[in-house]
Amino acid sequence: MAGVTAGNVQPRVSRRGSSPSVARQVRAQRARYAHAVLHSLARSHRGQPAARVQKVLKNSLTPLGVRLPPARLHQLATDIAAGRPVELS
Repeated sequence: MAGVTAGNVQPRVSRRGSSPSVARQVRAQRARYAHAVLHSLARSHRGQPAARVQKVLKNSLTPLGVRLPPARLHQLATDIAAGRPVELS
């Protein structure tokens, strides 16, 4: 093969994006995990000061992609500190 060298050949790389169903599964998995984290924190931080609970909630849920408005975060923290049931909704 005259004129074709290893430096001239570009390998074909097929980069297929994630399918929508995979993205949906990942979102659902994160939501279930965030729900489990919230309920675990609610059990373990019942009776703690609301400010401490709020900080732990924010630090625990943010890496999961759950970003709550400050008022909602405060309400969850207050409910957890008081021992009331909580949901992300």
